[in-house]
Amino acid sequence: MQQMIDFIIRKKDVLVYFVLLFFSIAILLNSNYFHKSKIILIANNISNFTTERFMLFNEFFDLKNINKKLIAENLNLKNELEKIKSKPFFDTISSANFSYQNAKIISNNLSSFKNNLVIDKGIKDGLSREMGVINKDGVVGIITNISSNYSYVMSILNIDSKINAKVKRTNHFGTLQWNGLNTNYVQLIDISETANIKVGDSIVTGGMSLIFPEGIDIGIISKIDQFKINSIDKNFTNKKNNKLIEIESAENYFDIEIKLHADMSNLKNVYVIESLNIKEFKEVQKND
Repeated sequence: MQQMIDFIIRKKDVLVYFVLLFFSIAILLNSNYFHKSKIILIANNISNFTTERFMLFNEFFDLKNINKKLIAENLNLKNELEKIKSKPFFDTISSANFSYQNAKIISNNLSSFKNNLVIDKGIKDGLSREMGVINKDGVVGIITNISSNYSYVMSILNIDSKINAKVKRTNHFGTLQWNGLNTNYVQLIDISETANIKVGDSIVTGGMSLIFPEGIDIGIISKIDQFKINSIDKNFTNKKNNKLIEIESAENYFDIEIKLHADMSNLKNVYVIESLNIKEFKEVQKND
């Protein structure tokens, strides 16, 4: 206590100066609008400068976290790629080699029945039409048009989109499409009622094309309905007259609703998939 008193006695002139300065400034601000506005302006500038520096400081650490996440995503994709490469070759093309290239979404439309995206990579980056686009959560879409620096991607939320998909647990194949209603859900059709599927089953890419490798996540089954399709079967039933007779039949199919893994309203970084065997595959198709 005595030390504090001694300090005040030693510094009394300085303390008196600052007290008088404080009261002088207070009186000046209350009596003169011009000086008051100048002081407020200076204070605001100092506050804004401090706030900006604080935000930059936070952004620096946010960027470090984002970079760590991107590195982890790339590592996971590389691991998935190695799994695909290590699969034995069967009668499907699921074992074809694929390469991945990162890209950034610069435009994303969700307001129509035919939604599309634009990414910041194009022909100069080695991209072409019919390349699949995914993010860390699942399928995003397919490149349908391309320029030197940009690519136009048909979103999975486009009523013209058709993607080969399957139920992961049972391997039943169907066609993935969108009915244009809810941007969080797509539909899987062409799966017969004989398939043993249930709510909660995972849906992945089927691998029956060179756009997506087999096993890329899409979503999970959230609802299952049944509907009947009437079809015409054409069979040679009268061998003697070699006459074609049309027989009408009906078959029950599942109408399956899929909850997407990918949040299509919050896309930033994506990956473009290139098949390394696409030219060879197309040559084989020409010979069929």
